[in-house]
Amino acid sequence: MRLTNSSNVAVPMAAICCFATLADVTLPAAFTDHMVLQRDRRTHVFGTAQPNEQITVELLDSKGAVLRSGRVTAGQGGRFVVELAPMAGSDDPLTLEVRGANTVSVKDVVVGDIWVAGGQSNMEWTLGGTGDQTTAGVAIANEPSIRFLRAPHVTANRPAFTVNATWIVLSPTSAPQMGAVDFWFAQELHKATGVPIGILELNWGGTRAEPWTDLATLGADPLYTAKVAELRRSVDAWSSLSVAERDAAFQVERKRFQEAGTAWWSAINATDPGAKGKWFSKDAPEEANEWKPVNLPLRWSTDPVRKDIDGIEWYRRAVEIPAEWDGKECFIELGAIDDADVLFVNGQPIANTISDLATSRRYRIPASMVKSGSWTIALEVVDMQGEGGFMSPPEIMRITCADANNASIPLSGEWLSRMGRSAQGLPQLPQRPSQEVAPGTGGGDPASMFNAMIAPFAGVEIKGAIWYQGESNAGSVADAEAYRSLLPLTIRSWRAVFQQPDMPFGIVSLAAYQPYQPNEPISGIWPILRDAQLATERSSPNAGVVTTIDVGDAGDIHPRDKRTVGERLARWAMATSYGKPDTAWRGPRTKSVRRDTDGIVIDFDVERGRLTTRDGKAPASFAIAGADGKFVKADAELRPPNAIKVRSSAVPLPVEVRYGWQDNPADANVVDEISKLPAHPFRVRVEADPTQTQPSGAP
Repeated sequence: MRLTNSSNVAVPMAAICCFATLADVTLPAAFTDHMVLQRDRRTHVFGTAQPNEQITVELLDSKGAVLRSGRVTAGQGGRFVVELAPMAGSDDPLTLEVRGANTVSVKDVVVGDIWVAGGQSNMEWTLGGTGDQTTAGVAIANEPSIRFLRAPHVTANRPAFTVNATWIVLSPTSAPQMGAVDFWFAQELHKATGVPIGILELNWGGTRAEPWTDLATLGADPLYTAKVAELRRSVDAWSSLSVAERDAAFQVERKRFQEAGTAWWSAINATDPGAKGKWFSKDAPEEANEWKPVNLPLRWSTDPVRKDIDGIEWYRRAVEIPAEWDGKECFIELGAIDDADVLFVNGQPIANTISDLATSRRYRIPASMVKSGSWTIALEVVDMQGEGGFMSPPEIMRITCADANNASIPLSGEWLSRMGRSAQGLPQLPQRPSQEVAPGTGGGDPASMFNAMIAPFAGVEIKGAIWYQGESNAGSVADAEAYRSLLPLTIRSWRAVFQQPDMPFGIVSLAAYQPYQPNEPISGIWPILRDAQLATERSSPNAGVVTTIDVGDAGDIHPRDKRTVGERLARWAMATSYGKPDTAWRGPRTKSVRRDTDGIVIDFDVERGRLTTRDGKAPASFAIAGADGKFVKADAELRPPNAIKVRSSAVPLPVEVRYGWQDNPADANVVDEISKLPAHPFRVRVEADPTQTQPSGAP
C-alpha cells in the first residue's frame, strides 16, 4: 500500500521508495532507451538492487569506449545512486550500462537540456489536436534530437519509485502525441542551442495546483497546515487496515457511487424531452425538422452550433449486423466522451459512464442480444461544462466481434442528432471512487500527483520547468486570491525535489476565455488569478510569466494556438536561462504609478522600443476607482516614451487602476513597439501618501 510521505523533499533520494522485487537491478522511467541526460551537470543514476549489492555504472560511446563510470554499494533498502561527471551536449548516441547481479542497458542516450512541462489540460493538449498547427508541426517533426516522456495519469499518497512511461524520439509519427506547447518550446530551444532537448511531460487536465505540491511544503504554510495534518492522520488510519478492510471500504464507496449515479440520471431524465419522449427507442419517430445530420466524432467546442452549449444531445444511427455475428458477444467502442453518456441498443439501455471524461468507452453487448439485421444505436450525451462531445479519433468508433474473425463495423460518420435540455439546474456530477480509495490518492488531494508523477524523477538533473495551470484554481475569488501563496509553494516544492533552489520556472498566464463584456469596466475571476501569477514572478526569483491574453478563444478554454505559447516560453528561457538577455519575452510591465492633476500616470518598463498599441488606437481596457472601490471605464492616453495617463470625469480622485481586468479582455491593446508583446493585465494603487506606489502584481 502507498503511505504518506513524512520526509522532506530537500533530500529527494532518501524519499524514493521502491515496490519492485529487490533482486534484479531496476531503473525508474527516467532511464529508458532514447533518454536525455542533462549536459554540464553531474548525472545521478539511481535505482534499486539487492541490499549490499555492488553496482557499476558506465556510459559508453558508439564504439564501446567508457566515457564516464562510477561504483557504489546498494544500501540496506536496496537503493543506490551513482554520480557521473558532467558532459557537454551531444547528439552522438551513447549507451548507459548498469551492472549488478544483472545488467541493464539503456540505448540511444543523448546529452542536452531537460525541461519539465507541468500543469493541466492546456499543457497536456497534444500537437495532434491543434488543427492547422498539427500539419505545420508534423512537417518539421523529423528531429531525433528532441525526445519526450509522457507520464500516465496516476496518483499516490507517498513518493513513488517509478511511473509507467518511456522516452520517445520525435518523428512525424510520434509528434501528434507530444504536448503542443512543449513541442514548439523544444523546437525553438533546439534551433537556438543546437543541443538535444528532452521534455518530461508531467501534466494532467483539469487538475489544481495542490496535488502537484508536496505535503512538507504545503503543511508548512498556515493556509494548508490543518488540511495536511488531517490528511496525514487519515493516511495513517488507512494504513492500519487489513486488505479485507480496505476492500470493504472500496465496496461501500462503489455502492455509494452507483446509487448517486442512478439518482443523477433519474434527476436529469425527469425533465429531459429525449428521455420522456423515448428518443432512444427503435420505434421513436424521426421528425425531419427536429433530427439533424451530424458527423461523429465531434468535439462540441469546434462546432459553431455546439461550442457554447452545456446540456444534453441525443444521437441515433441505424447499423446492419451480419448473420455471422448471431449469438456472438460484441463491443461498441466510442472513444472518450465529455462528460457522461448512456448507450442504448434497439431501445434497451446497455451501459453508462459518469465522471470519467478521459476513459475510452467500450461497452459489452452480450451474446444473447446479438441478432443479425438492422440495429438502432442511440446515445444520450451530457456535457456539464467546458468542451463536451467526442474526444477520440474516428477509427476508435466501431462495433467489434472477436468471435467473428475480429470483424468490425465503423461507427464514425453520419448520425442523426437532436438537442435535449440545457445543463442549467442539473445536479452536480457524483464523484467516481478510485479502485483504491486510500486517502491522499484522490485527484484533488494535496501531493497526490506530486508523489506519483514528480517524485519518480527526483534526482534527475534538469534545466528548468514550464507551467501552464490555473484554470482549475479560478473557480472562486477566494481560490484565485489563494493562488498568490499556492503557486510559490508549488515552485518551491519542485525546486526542492530537483535540488535546484533557483531552478528556472516559466509560467503561462491564463489566456483569454469567455465572451468579452464591453459594457463592464471589470469582470470575472481569471484576472485575479493572472494577477497572482504576475505576483509570483516578482516574489519568486528566476520565475517568469509569459502573457497569452491575445491568443485565447472566447468560446473554448483550450485555445488551439499553442505555437505562440511555446515560442514565448522559449524566448523567456533564452533570455533568462541561456544567457541571451537581449531576447524580448515579457511585454511591458508597470514600473511606478503617480497622481497627475485629474488622473493617474503609470510608468512602464519596456524591453523593445517604446510603449504603443497594437491597433494604433488609444490605450483601452482601463478601469479606474476612487476610495469607494467602484470601478468605471476610463480614458487613457500614451505619454511618450513609456507612460500612460488614465482618468475619468466620474472619479475625480482615483486611487486604483486596473488594466485588462476581464476573463477575456478583448480590447486590451497595449504592447511594446518592436516585439508587439502584450502588456500583462494588472492592478495598481496610489496610496494616501502620493509618494507611495505599488507595482502590478502587488497585493
